[in-house]
Amino acid sequence: MKQLRSPSFFKTLSLKKNTLGRNSLGPPKARLPGAGLEHYSEFLRKNWQKFALLGLLGLGLFLGARTAAGASSGWQEQLVALLRAQRLHRMDNNMISNAIAYFGGDLLFLAAAYLLGLCAAGLPLLLLLPVLRGLGLGVVSGWLYMSHGAAGVGYSVLVLYPATVISILIMLAACKESMLMSSDMLLMLGGKLERAESSLRLYTTRYFVLLLSSAAAAAMDALCFAAFSGVFEL
Repeated sequence: MKQLRSPSFFKTLSLKKNTLGRNSLGPPKARLPGAGLEHYSEFLRKNWQKFALLGLLGLGLFLGARTAAGASSGWQEQLVALLRAQRLHRMDNNMISNAIAYFGGDLLFLAAAYLLGLCAAGLPLLLLLPVLRGLGLGVVSGWLYMSHGAAGVGYSVLVLYPATVISILIMLAACKESMLMSSDMLLMLGGKLERAESSLRLYTTRYFVLLLSSAAAAAMDALCFAAFSGVFEL
């Protein structure tokens, strides 16, 4: 005679069937209409500084290229003479001197961003730094392309851009740190945030890391110039 199974067995079996039915046959969970929009809004809220700085950099590049294209012949001659004199000066120097000179230019931007970050009203001036950096790069790139065509593009890709792209990324990271620090300074003045020396130490430490990265970019610039500048007749 077969032994009857206990009621608990049938209860467990019923629960398994119901669970299987819900997972396999049940309708999929519907996503809320605003869930994706809220996700993107949160992403933009957390990263608005990056997008703002990239947009300002792009604006500077556009203005620089337009300036090089629409400049008068007299202004273009002065620009050509200046850029050629700088190139000849760099060719006469050794790699260490060129690296130090490049690092000095980056140091000016980083020092400006660091000091503006310590000012409660430094945010508007911080937004000008990407525009100025993009303006200079746009002018040089536009002149190289218009004056030398394919040779100018090759010079930009092999000599100008490798270290410059790294330097620009470093500057954008510095500007973002300074924007956050400047906002904290403004909150401190308004009494909405307690003064913390640890935040200043962290701010300075991050800038020290950025300085080391900038030194590496300067070494890359000197190396690229020594390796490829003589290939192009500009």
